[in-house]
Amino acid sequence: MILACHNINKSFGTNQVLKDVSFHIEEREKTAVIGINGAGKSTLLKIIMQKLNADSGNITVTKGKTIGYLAQHEAVSGENTIYEELLEVKRDIIELEARIRRLEHEMKHLQGDTLTQTLELYNRLHTEFEQKNGYAYQGEITGVLKGLGFEEGEFQKHVDTLSGGQKTRVALGKLLLAKPDIILLDEPTNHLDMASIAWLETYLLNYSGAVMIVAHDRYFLNRVVTKVIELDAGKAITFSGNYTAYAGKKAMIREADLKAYLNQQREIKHQQEVITRLKSFNREKSIRRAESREKKLDKIEVLDKPTEINAEIHIALEPHILSGNDVLMVEHLKKSFDGNLLFSRHKQYNYRKM
Repeated sequence: MILACHNINKSFGTNQVLKDVSFHIEEREKTAVIGINGAGKSTLLKIIMQKLNADSGNITVTKGKTIGYLAQHEAVSGENTIYEELLEVKRDIIELEARIRRLEHEMKHLQGDTLTQTLELYNRLHTEFEQKNGYAYQGEITGVLKGLGFEEGEFQKHVDTLSGGQKTRVALGKLLLAKPDIILLDEPTNHLDMASIAWLETYLLNYSGAVMIVAHDRYFLNRVVTKVIELDAGKAITFSGNYTAYAGKKAMIREADLKAYLNQQREIKHQQEVITRLKSFNREKSIRRAESREKKLDKIEVLDKPTEINAEIHIALEPHILSGNDVLMVEHLKKSFDGNLLFSRHKQYNYRKM
């Protein structure tokens, strides 16, 4: 386990958004958080990132593990170019490389123990540089930018000249290059084209850390995640498998819940009819029996009716302006080049709809 939520509760005024939400995420696990708009998905991510306080409950992150977060519509700002902005993520590698180069220069003028000690430091730093993939970080930046839909000719564009969607893509690129142990993504595909979405799918599938995604793109989720956490009426239910597996299990659960609800409603109605009939006899024995049944009926925990799912969409499109039947009208058209008459028509021609 790398991340766990324990009995998270959150309300805004009288509206309780999250109710005793509990789940855990394993290392390298790819998880989706789904639910209708307003279900509390973004709120949950903000609580995990401590950008919002829960009313109660707690978050546990394995010691030493890092978390990265991309919020909806998150954007970068500043005067850096696109490439320079992503280069900032690799600042530690750049500084490490500069230190190694300084040591190489210094060792030309050192001798004896000082040289030996400096050489040991050089070897340690060089090993660290290789472990951080120092020789390939520039190619890594280029690969991420191209994967997110930027052409190489755009790398030198300044961030403050970009559109909101482009700034969000740059922010996503920075997060991916930072390589935290846990990535939280809130609607990451909103500003990506199909090619970039396909690239991101592959990137996340091969990502060495855990990923938690809030998204409405079921096709994207279907290819990436292996666990689905559904937020429904404030409560969290965890399903193993991708989105298709979740949808199948959810349909079965809903069918069983609806059957149980209908059976209970029939039983309640039956008991109410029996009670009414017993009371109608107006006998002491019958009244006692009716009262006994009423007490049992009052103790029943009435099931909530499952939310109805209406997949049908009815759309009526009406033209704002109705055009006439004539799509083209030609009248008195004439054309010539250098005295050469190409055509001349004095009649009117109407081309009508078929």
